Amino acid sequence: MSGLDYNDSRAISPDCSRSSDPNKGVETLTEIYVLDLIGTFAFAVYGAYVALKKEFDIFGVLVSALLTALGGGTLRELILGNTPFYFYDNKYILVILTGCVFSIAVYKGFYKISKYVLVIDAVGLSTFAFIGAEKAAGASLGSFAIIFLATTTAVGGGLLRDISIREVPQIFHRDFYASPAIFLGILYAISRKYMHNPILIYCLISLTFALRIYAIYFNVSLWRPWRKKPEQLHFPFSNSISKK
Repeated sequence: MSGLDYNDSRAISPDCSRSSDPNKGVETLTEIYVLDLIGTFAFAVYGAYVALKKEFDIFGVLVSALLTALGGGTLRELILGNTPFYFYDNKYILVILTGCVFSIAVYKGFYKISKYVLVIDAVGLSTFAFIGAEKAAGASLGSFAIIFLATTTAVGGGLLRDISIREVPQIFHRDFYASPAIFLGILYAISRKYMHNPILIYCLISLTFALRIYAIYFNVSLWRPWRKKPEQLHFPFSNSISKK
């Protein structure tokens, strides 16, 4: 997940409008913060669900949710030398706890709501990638750093979760997941001089979201050069909304 802390150079001000300090760079709209929390909830729900499938105890469920939702943003903040945002803003922890409770409550019927979780997850992926790119740009880093931190923020949590539970990370063999974040990072790096425009920000996030939804709907996956037999690899729940 991403994280918009109040001490960040592009954070939302406490009045929940915009950062008004002219020395703090491009202002971040309140809507981005809301989308960030929504995405955090979706990541926590799926992280908790993975733990429940493996029959973890409540501590394992919580850790899996925390890693999934906070891991990417934590890696980014450590790379940038910042204190993790959730040490300042408790809303992220509350949202993750809510996601855990929700996942436990609906676990037996999770397949019924999986398509909705996928859509919310796509919102989170797009928003997290954008904030990762924006923070890299705010630190005056180069194009590679923008792409790298956009991707790390979006998929780093799932990567840490899979490593922790001794699974091959899903982004290495399943689904078209990291690619939309890379796509956003590339477009941000190209148009970074114009990212003060809220319309451009929303267009970039919307394009990334649309790319992710397209990949889910049509079961898009990356080419694997050495597989012996063609097979369809997709997100665990993508069948529920894939093209019939």
